[in-house]
Amino acid sequence: SFEFAQADAQTAGRFVDALMLFGIGASWGGFESLATVSNVAGTRTCTDWSRAGTIVRLHIGLEDPQDLIEDLAQAFVRIQA
Repeated sequence: SFEFAQADAQTAGRFVDALMLFGIGASWGGFESLATVSNVAGTRTCTDWSRAGTIVRLHIGLEDPQDLIEDLAQAFVRIQA
């Protein structure tokens, strides 16, 4: 997971939509890579989440690691344009 410290949920959603190799959703134990925007404040119960950023959660599957890195890099470029 990582945090878009300066971005809102809409930007994080555009990032997830820009990914080509990652599916969208949470992992249920499959073998494919997935990404989703996470509402940490709405799901955490034991600790207070007071950070202002938006979390993108990644589930890494069996794809080639370099392909996944390149996919993440192109998605970052696309949301900056």
